Formats: sequence, structure tokens, C-alpha cells
Amino acid sequence: MSLEVHVKDIVRRNVEEVFNAIIDKDKISKYFVSEASANLIEETKVKWEWKDFCAECIVTVVSVEKNKRIVFGWKGNQVATEVEMEFSSKEENITEVNIIEKSYENNEEGIKKVMQQTQGWTDFLCSLKAYLYTGVNLRNGKMN
Repeated sequence: MSLEVHVKDIVRRNVEEVFNAIIDKDKISKYFVSEASANLIEETKVKWEWKDFCAECIVTVVSVEKNKRIVFGWKGNQVATEVEMEFSSKEENITEVNIIEKSYENNEEGIKKVMQQTQGWTDFLCSLKAYLYTGVNLRNGKMN
């Protein structure tokens, strides 16, 4: 049995605004990555860079369903995994974001990586909310 990361949160913005903040290269670079080479579009490869950590990653976009779902593969934390982000809204200006990342080996190293990725995706959602609510980039503490 493999291990998975599950992170879920509510963002008090409409689903389109939340979705666009993730797929748009200019917006995601204001709270998560230093630079993105392109928007997240189905069947494309996008390079994400974290210049402050001297790190980069190629994201292979598997599918994008507007305002509903994004699926991509990457080597987050040095392991090839698949990330699925789902968006739902039962009320105007309230969007639930559910992130699942799979598959990690069920061993001590896999458990450590799942814990690290859980922290990373939690930070992602907190940073997304700070950006959408206030314009603050928590990664650098500056207004955008």
C-alpha cells in the first residue's frame, strides 16, 4: 500500500479567482514559486523555479478542468508523484480546495516525505490565501 498526502482548506474567494491564481504563471509567482515558465494548460510541461532555494521542477500537466480540477506530475521532494487539486463551491465566495499527492512508498523514508509534503501543501494554501486576501507574498513578506 502506498502513502498519500491529503490537504484541504477553505478559501474565501470565488472558485474562478482561486483556480486562476494557481494556473496563471504571473499569479502563482506572487505567492508560491519565484518564476513559472507558462500557465498550467493540459498536456504541457511547465518549469517552476524557487530561486531563493536554488531549486526548480518540471511540472507535467495531465489535465485541467476549468474551475474544477488540475492534475499534474512532478518530482516534488525528489520523488515522482501525481498531484490532484479539486475545487468546489457550495456558496458564493467560498471555495474548498482539496489537494492529494500520491504515491509514496510505505516505509520510513516515504513517511518522512509525506510529512514534508503535507507541510509544503499546507504552506501553499496559507500563502495562496494571504495573496488573495491581502496581496502579501508570505515567501518574501512584501506586497506585490
